[in-house]
Amino acid sequence: MQPVQQVQRENKYQRDRTVPLGIAVGLLSFSLSFVTFRPNRIASGSGLFVWEVSPLFFLLVIPWVLCGSVYALFLLGSMKRERMVLAASVLGNAAVVGVFLFAGGGARLLVSPDTPFARTSMAFGAWTMVLAGYILIISSVRIRRGRVGALLSLSGIMAVAVLFATGFMNELSIVKEYLVRKDRFLEELGRHLFLSGTAVFLGAVIGIPLGIAAFRRRAVERPVFFIVNTVQTIPSLALFGLMIAPLALLTRRFPLLRELGIRGIGSTPALIALTLYALLPIVRNTYTSLKVLDPAVVESALGMGMGKLQLLRMVEIPISLPVVMSGIRVSMVQAVGNTTVAALIGAGGFGVFVFQGLGQAAFDLILLGTLPVVVLAVLIDRVMQHFIRFITPRGLGEV
Repeated sequence: MQPVQQVQRENKYQRDRTVPLGIAVGLLSFSLSFVTFRPNRIASGSGLFVWEVSPLFFLLVIPWVLCGSVYALFLLGSMKRERMVLAASVLGNAAVVGVFLFAGGGARLLVSPDTPFARTSMAFGAWTMVLAGYILIISSVRIRRGRVGALLSLSGIMAVAVLFATGFMNELSIVKEYLVRKDRFLEELGRHLFLSGTAVFLGAVIGIPLGIAAFRRRAVERPVFFIVNTVQTIPSLALFGLMIAPLALLTRRFPLLRELGIRGIGSTPALIALTLYALLPIVRNTYTSLKVLDPAVVESALGMGMGKLQLLRMVEIPISLPVVMSGIRVSMVQAVGNTTVAALIGAGGFGVFVFQGLGQAAFDLILLGTLPVVVLAVLIDRVMQHFIRFITPRGLGEV
């Protein structure tokens, strides 16, 4: 058998693979283009390395060198794991902020009176370095929860938000795209939230009773899961398209539907398709949460004289609610992403910018549509995670 100390050391190294991974990705990003400079909005541009953007590029190297030194001290046993991970997280935040400082400053330096229509975009190297920084931050958040973990995960984002709010990043192409379309952006944000939120609400109203019915009746279980599983196998674009013809036929035969705003294109087919997509996680989690209930708990409740309705309301729902909410959490994140495709049938949302950017070969316009979707999905997931933890009864543990 191996000595205990050797086993502990091997486990310690195995648990901290994320830190060296982040350092390796961060150093690798210096070999990639940091920004892309284009003479105009749709022209093909040329990639510039970070040292071509600013003579002070060595400042961006410092966090990665320090992080490598900290990790070396940890390997030598001169630094505890918790302090090493904390230092790596702080340096990761510094690297993320540094990326946006150099990108925004570089965009300002590259703009001149001779190139009034020039555009500067963050290239793959800059985004890779941001990813590397968050690999380091995540490694710390995993072991430091509570206020410290929240501060570590949000401090870099808050600093970058300040840079955008002060106008320092205004010369970046994606910010220019936003400033030109600010009112439209806010309008599509509202539509995106309305479509995804309404679809998940309808999915919960339909899916929770279906999950309960599938659990109660064996004859209902198979057809319910066959339908919701089949819907998930249909590509989103195809499902949106399938909604158009029957809705158009219905509105033609019943003009009252058209007066109510129901049409073959627009929000109605998008909501139907998104609701169908939202059903599977909710139905499955509702069914599973009831299926795994301890039979002794159910028998005790029945032995106290509870009826089926009382059992459901007073025992099954309170215990299974965190699992059901986990299904709603999955549906919400999924709906935020799927709503992007709804723009193709005239429903609006951030997909408007994505498909406009694809049609115009404008990469920054595509990013203007995709980045908010990613941010929304992450925020919704985090908020729901905290909410589920809050409603989980003591003794059940974390969902």
